[in-house]
Amino acid sequence: MLIIPGSGYCMGLSGAGEGPDFIPESAVFLKQIHSNRIVVNPLGGERADGMVVEKHSRVPALKVADCLPVFALWDDFAGAAHAGWRGLAGGIVENLLQAVNQPLRWFITGPCICGDCYTVGEEVREAVFRDDPTVGEDHPQGRVDLRGSAIRRARKLCGDQFRVVTAGECTLESVNLYSYRSNGTAGRNIVWLAEIEQGEHIRQLNGRNSGYTERRKN
Repeated sequence: MLIIPGSGYCMGLSGAGEGPDFIPESAVFLKQIHSNRIVVNPLGGERADGMVVEKHSRVPALKVADCLPVFALWDDFAGAAHAGWRGLAGGIVENLLQAVNQPLRWFITGPCICGDCYTVGEEVREAVFRDDPTVGEDHPQGRVDLRGSAIRRARKLCGDQFRVVTAGECTLESVNLYSYRSNGTAGRNIVWLAEIEQGEHIRQLNGRNSGYTERRKN
């Protein structure tokens, strides 16, 4: 479990390793289909890959193996998006951030396959970077950096007035996370963003906090 400093939120994770975080009862999941569709205040089970919920209501949750889990916080809303290469190429990050007419406050990314490990064909690479505001060294031949691309897209759309937190190991390299690229597993890491409400809960989270990286620019 990772506390997002100053936000009042934490990111939870249940993966392949021991001691998974407890999934909140109010967690809401979508039927993810590698699309760019966003739904607002979902009941659960909608065919989409992104959601926006009102704060103090449901907990946005995602199921991922090597794809990137993205979360966003505004003043009155929280959002989540399942961003694989198809989703990024289709504008899932842009669609999520444009779904709320408020300034973006936090942009949070969870564990995914890293840019060094994610080898792809040229067609996939070009699809991801077609609308990516990148420079040459950001898209090496034969590879895709899902996290870097998502952050750059957020910066292009929303500027530099929000905070970025990245957390999580590379799914392919970690023994504690499911990775389809590693062994074709059907298992999925469950990642969610929840409000921190109780002091006892906060103490427990601080004891398990594995650290985070905050970025101002990418």
